[in-house]
Order: sequence, then C-alpha cells, then structure tokens
Amino acid sequence: MLKPQEQIQKKMALDYSDNAVLLEGLQKNELKAFGYLYRSSRNRLYVLALSIIKNEEAAKDLVQEFFIDLWYHRLFLNVVSSLHSYLYVGVRNRAYKYLEKEKVQNRLKGEFIFQENSDTYYPLENAELKAEIDSAIGNLSPMAAKAFTLHYVENLSHAEIASVLEISRHTVNNHIVRALKELRVKLKRSR
Repeated sequence: MLKPQEQIQKKMALDYSDNAVLLEGLQKNELKAFGYLYRSSRNRLYVLALSIIKNEEAAKDLVQEFFIDLWYHRLFLNVVSSLHSYLYVGVRNRAYKYLEKEKVQNRLKGEFIFQENSDTYYPLENAELKAEIDSAIGNLSPMAAKAFTLHYVENLSHAEIASVLEISRHTVNNHIVRALKELRVKLKRSR
C-alpha cells in the first residue's frame, strides 16, 4: 500500500498525454484530466469546426458546447478506442448538423420575408396576411415572439438578440426555429 505522500506524487505524475491514462482519468471524473483534454484538443477541434461551418463565433460556440456536453453528460464513457477520434467525429457531426439547421432556417426565413414592392401589387391580400401573421405572432410564447420580432422585423443578428434578451445564441436560435414552426402551422390552418 502506498503512503499518502506517495499517492499524491503518483497523482501529480500522471501523464495525460497517454490516451489510456487520460481516458481512465476521465472515467474517474478527474477534473485535471478533463482540463488537459480541453487544453490539448480545443484548438484542433475549433479549426475543424471552422473549416466546415466557416463562422468563427459559431465554431467557438460549437466546440465549447461539445466540451460542456462531453463533461456533463459523461460522453467519454462511450469511448471504446481512440478518444481523439471520438472528439473529431463528435465535432464534425455537430458542425454538419449546424449547417443543416442553418440551411433549414434560411429556407424558413425566406418563406417569411416580404418584398416591399409586393405591397403595391396586392395591398389588400398583403394587409390580410400581415394581420394573420401579427395575430399568429401574438399567440407565440413571449420569448419566441420577441426573438422572432427582433430577428425578422428589426433585423438583429442572433448574437445581438442574445445580448438584448440576456440569453445564449443557441437559445435564441431555438426560440426562432420554434416560432417559425408554430407560425407555419397557424398560417397554413388559416389559409
């Protein structure tokens, strides 16, 4: 049996650059192991995310959220072989998922953008549609309605909305996506 002083020295001497030691430390919930993993991997994973989504802020957020999920949900317990491969695939998949969400969001955004010159051709129809949209927005949850209005009426970015509402960009995105889905359903029913 090791003496207390020897146990402390052994813990201090752990070499987390060894994948097996690092994985073992993570599985024992050692914060030092997680800190090492974060410091040694975040830049590579950021470059990977950035190369896929081409947005610096979104890439930083994506990697940060990945590490948060990794720690809080103990995702590293799912690692069978290479921890670094697991990280790479996890961030890559999240980046592609982010792109898919952006694509859907842009498509939905296009459905709700009204051209100024269309008012001159169909003023009565657009006035009725505007009233229906205003009514549907009024039926949204307060945060979803506020996020939707700030984004589509006042043309604020997700980051600006997050700052105004004091919530994360991810939450802003969720509110806007939820609002678009609800509006689409309500407007289809009214037609």
